[in-house]
Amino acid sequence: MSEEKLGPLPAGRHGLSREQVALNQRERLIGSLVDVVVEHGYNAVTITHITKAAQVSRRAFYENFSSKEECFLAAFEIVVTHVRELVAEAVESFDDWPHEVIAAFRTLLDYFSGEPDLARFCFVESQSAGPAVAERFREEIYGLIPLLERGRAERRSERPLPASTESSVIGALATLISRSVVAGEAAELSGLLPDFTEFSLTPYLGTDEAHSLAIEAT
Repeated sequence: MSEEKLGPLPAGRHGLSREQVALNQRERLIGSLVDVVVEHGYNAVTITHITKAAQVSRRAFYENFSSKEECFLAAFEIVVTHVRELVAEAVESFDDWPHEVIAAFRTLLDYFSGEPDLARFCFVESQSAGPAVAERFREEIYGLIPLLERGRAERRSERPLPASTESSVIGALATLISRSVVAGEAAELSGLLPDFTEFSLTPYLGTDEAHSLAIEAT
């Protein structure tokens, strides 16, 4: 993962409690799961891949996780929790809705541009990692719906927006990220910010204002 990987514990007496040893092993398993999934693809990864990379026993794996999917979900939760915190902090810096949206997307895109392996892990491999992970992915991306819904109060048009507007916008943006990652362009995700800005703000602010904000976000 993004932090320095943990190495195996030294042989013999190391002065760590049983709880500390278990935590060390769990962290190494999670980090190694990310590494091997990015390298081989979720479906090709075995428990042996994970334990060999983590340098722990198969028994240690099953003491922490019941399955490969559960280990994936644990790693996914760590990443998305961190990103959610970064986005919340970024949004707090603004007091107008359009710039809150831009700040949220800028933070998300910048983070995954700097962590291309995690971009693949979250946006591509999550779709193969079983129904529980796929559902968590959907829950997480659609967690941005309330932020976009606030834009309905910004509309000047009397014509109501379809109820599915926010989910459609977010789904399209997530697909754009996934396609960019698959194309090997994860490190360039930050460059999508103007497109994200214009596409997400147009339903609420209109074409001209959304375009101006997209230019500003360039």
